[in-house]
Parts: sequence; structure tokens; C-alpha cells
Amino acid sequence: MAKITKIQAQKRKGRYNIFLDGKYAFPVAEQTLIDFRLMNDVELTDEDIKEIQDSENINKAYGDAVNYLSYQLRTKKEIKDYLYKKEYHRDAVDEVISRLEKLHYLDDASYAKSFINTQLRTTANGPKIIEQKMVKKGVPNNVIQDAIVEIDYDTLLENATDFAKKQARKQSRASFKQMLTKLRASLYQKGFDNEIIETAIKNLDLEPDEDEELEKLKKLVDKVQHRYDNPTKLINYLMTKGYHFDEIKKVLSSEEE
Repeated sequence: MAKITKIQAQKRKGRYNIFLDGKYAFPVAEQTLIDFRLMNDVELTDEDIKEIQDSENINKAYGDAVNYLSYQLRTKKEIKDYLYKKEYHRDAVDEVISRLEKLHYLDDASYAKSFINTQLRTTANGPKIIEQKMVKKGVPNNVIQDAIVEIDYDTLLENATDFAKKQARKQSRASFKQMLTKLRASLYQKGFDNEIIETAIKNLDLEPDEDEELEKLKKLVDKVQHRYDNPTKLINYLMTKGYHFDEIKKVLSSEEE
């Protein structure tokens, strides 16, 4: 048994130092004083002290978790990882998670919906990339799938079309065929499926301009022709850039005249 001989207020508001038998023992929050009815001359067993300290640890972990949540929504996994990183014991972490869930401060389903809305509003990411990001954040797979299927198709198509339009402008020097290939690759890398990709590209109403294509080809020939002493190798290279054999022969013939 140990007797409380002094309760000293800390400089930090709401915190107190407990002295047992004339010696400093441990700090507590004001709520702990109330919950355990701590006051001078109260005697505590070793079990009492452990219970008080466990409660303090949980309350401290809870405070840290709430502070971490105050900046933005978090997943259950993110909260757990954060608390474990701060070296809280598993029992304390589990208790904090339970409290947060009961208060609806922690809800992976709500997090998933919010995360998806933010991604759709602020990025050009498609469903596959959004899904990958949520997996990394620890959202359970079933929650992810339920949220992904709710994504509005028109919003996805609008985002994909806007992204494709920007990419098309960046590919102004490429052949029409190569531009389309790169557009599809870019949209795929952003996480869109084939249906969205093809519809988005169709929405751009892209059409090849024969004169423009020949002009691009001439510029490319002028740029790279010196690298090739074998015409066949030059032709093969130009074909990999999306130009047709007939167009290439026509430009090369004009170069020879």
C-alpha cells in the first residue's frame, strides 16, 4: 500500500503530479483525478496504481489520436500505425480505436467515400489508381470495392476527357497514330478502363490532317536522317513513330530530288 501525500498541479493546464509516501510517482490528467477519486491520504494498492497508469496511457493515446485526426480523415490502419509508432501498447491502441469508432470519428467506409470524392475533384486519377492508393492507406478491400462501384460514370468520363485533351496538346509533334497510342497509354496509367479510354478519345473528335502529318514527317526526317546510312533502317524507325510506309517513301523521294 502507498499513500497519496501530495497532488501538485503542473504548468500544463489539466495535468497533475501524484506523490506517494512523499515521493513523486506519476502524472495524471484532471479527469483521472475525478474518475479514481484521487486525493490526499488515499491509499493505493499496486493494482490500483497499475489501473490508474493504464487508464492514463489510454487517455494519452486517445488525445494523440484525436489530434492526428484533427488535420484530416484517417483510416483505422493509419491511426493504429501512428499510435504504434508512438510506442503505445496494443491494449491501449485497441481501446482508442474502439472509442473513436463508437464516436464515429473513425469510419473506413466514410473515409473511402471522402477520399474518392477528393481524388475525382482534385486529380485526373481513374478508379484503378484510386483503388491502389486506398489499399496503401489500409482501407479494407470490401470497403474499397463497395465505394468504387458508386463512382459516377459521367464524372469519370469528364475527368478522362479533360486529361486526354491536355495530353493531346503535349503530343503535337507526334504523328497522329503515335499520339493516339500515347493517349491510350497515359489514360491507362491513370487507372481508367478501356471503355472510358475509348469514349474519352472519341469525345475529342480527333482527325488526322494529311498536310500536317507530312510536315511533321519531313521535320523528323531532317532531324534523324543523318543517323542512318541504311534507308531500310530509317524507314523502320519512322514507321515505329506511327507513319505509314507510303508517306515515308513520298517524303524520302522528295528529299532525294
